[in-house]
Formats: sequence, structure tokens, C-alpha cells
Amino acid sequence: MAMTSSPPLPDLVAYAAAQAALVRIEERLRLSPVRRPWRARMAWTERQALAAIDACDLAADALRVDSRGRVQTSAYDLTHWKAAIGAPVTLATLRGDPAGLLAWLAGDAPLVRDREDGLAAIARWQAACAALPPAPPLLHAARIAALWRQNAPLGKGDVVASLLIGDRWGPGRWTGSIGGLTALGLQHGGASWKVARGAALDRLWLAAIRAGAEAHCETEIRLRGYAQRAAGVLARRRRLGRLKEVILFAMARPAVTSAAVARQLDLTSAGAIKLLTLAVDEGLLVERSGQASYRSYAIPVSAPSPAPAGSRSGPFDGDIWTDEGENASFSEPA
Repeated sequence: MAMTSSPPLPDLVAYAAAQAALVRIEERLRLSPVRRPWRARMAWTERQALAAIDACDLAADALRVDSRGRVQTSAYDLTHWKAAIGAPVTLATLRGDPAGLLAWLAGDAPLVRDREDGLAAIARWQAACAALPPAPPLLHAARIAALWRQNAPLGKGDVVASLLIGDRWGPGRWTGSIGGLTALGLQHGGASWKVARGAALDRLWLAAIRAGAEAHCETEIRLRGYAQRAAGVLARRRRLGRLKEVILFAMARPAVTSAAVARQLDLTSAGAIKLLTLAVDEGLLVERSGQASYRSYAIPVSAPSPAPAGSRSGPFDGDIWTDEGENASFSEPA
């Protein structure tokens, strides 16, 4: 009797490590004293990773953080299918609703090809996905993403589309990813994942999830350390003024300007520059570039490079940054 071949068993250790890294993010998003600015930093980092894979240059000044800590970018963000970044979509839509999937990806943007051709191509991709053998969510995400790249349903921006779809099926089921967590891990591992198949793809995909998640957790540790240093500086000051609000505002962004601080805190340009200069003098901000009102400033915390590594979890220390009322200062004016 002929024996039918079955797909190889996944690397259970690698799968468990990737899933555990996602769970750590969920835990820290509940308990971390810097969870609000960290969430915004995570979203921005993932947008940058997706843009880099799409060969786009997404500048820091394209960033906007709304009152809920959600990151949006300006019209100068040319990343394909940017409407889907952070937008919800059901698994049922991914499985069998070509029109719904296209609407999620494209939003109000025009299609790069005829709509009917696009819908037919997506339907063929969904049929191919239905024929895949059962697999745990993180691995199934890798396989449906690979099928998208092989079939190229939209003919343009299909690499980014495949990562967004794979994320929604896999890491996006956990709190913490807005669509680019896997992209964050993949961008430092070369391009072999674009053509990998079978067990090789599984290994690369799981390693990327773990690397992206651990990079996020490392950012949280760095933000928390910075917040502790800043709390010490603020505690020593006799008159605090609005310096804390400036620090909270800067913690959620890769860079700030005096104009942005003035708008956020309803200050004059001179008042904003005075606060930023004070923060620089205290070592809480570093000046990046520019002149006068065009100078940009950042907190002295660099983003880590994703790399598969062991957990670097630390204690969740409470301090002055846990006040949710203070975190309201992350909002942007309309």
C-alpha cells in the first residue's frame, strides 16, 4: 500500500519560543509603567520595518500619535497597503471574502490593477490556502504569506501585503503587533525568507517572530530605565513646571520639535524652546539636528536591532510614570 507523505513536524522548541515572546509582550503591556509610550514606539518601529521591506524611506517627522497612542503617518508615507497597518480584519475575511480582504488592504487607495482581476486572483489564493494541511497559527501564517508572494494577487506591493496578512493570522492574534512584528524580525535576516519553502521557511518565520517580539521587549526595558533616570531628575528639581509633560510627549516619539511641543502643550514657541533647552541641560533630551525652531530632539534611548536571543525580562517597577492621567498628554491636537 502506498504511503502518503505528511508535512514535517514543526520545531516545537522554536514555536514555543516565538509564542512565549508574544506572551511576554502582552504581559508587559498590562504591567509596564511605560506601556503608553512603549505601545506608540512599537507601532512606529513596525511601520518603519514594513516601509523598509517595501523599499520606502519613512522619515521620523511623518509620525503622528493620536490620543489613544495609535500611530499614523502623513501622506508622504508611500508604503503599499498602509491602510491595513493596525486595522482589524477577521480570519473569516482572510479565508473566503476577496472583496473584504481587498477593502482591508486598500482602504480608499486605488487598485494597482483591474478590480475584477484582483478579486479573481485573491480568490485563487484563498483556494490555495484552503488546500494547505492544518498547522498551528504561527506556521500557517508563514505558509499563507508565502502563497501570496508566489501568486502575487495584486501585482504590486505583494511582499508587504503578504506580511500584513501573515501577521493578522499569526502574531496579530496576540496584543502587541499592528502588522509589522514579523517584518521587524525579518528585515535583519537577509532576503532568503522570500524564497524559502517548507521547514526552512518555518524556521525563518518563527525566528523572525521571536526576534521582533524580543526587540520590542528590549525597547520597553530601555524606556523603563530612561523613565527611572528622568524621575530622579524631576524629583531633584524645586520647580517642575511642565517639564514632565515634555518628557512624556518625547517618550512616545522618535523625535520632537519645539513647534510640536508648542502645539501639544499650548505654549509659545519661546516657551517650548525654553522647556526643551532645560531638558537638554538636564540630560533628558539630546539635540539631533536643525536650527532654531526646526531643531529636533530625542530621548537618549536607541532602538535595539532585532536578533534571536534569550529573554531579558526585568521587574515591573512602579514609579511616577504609572499615572494614567499624566499619560493623557500623549494626545495630539486635532
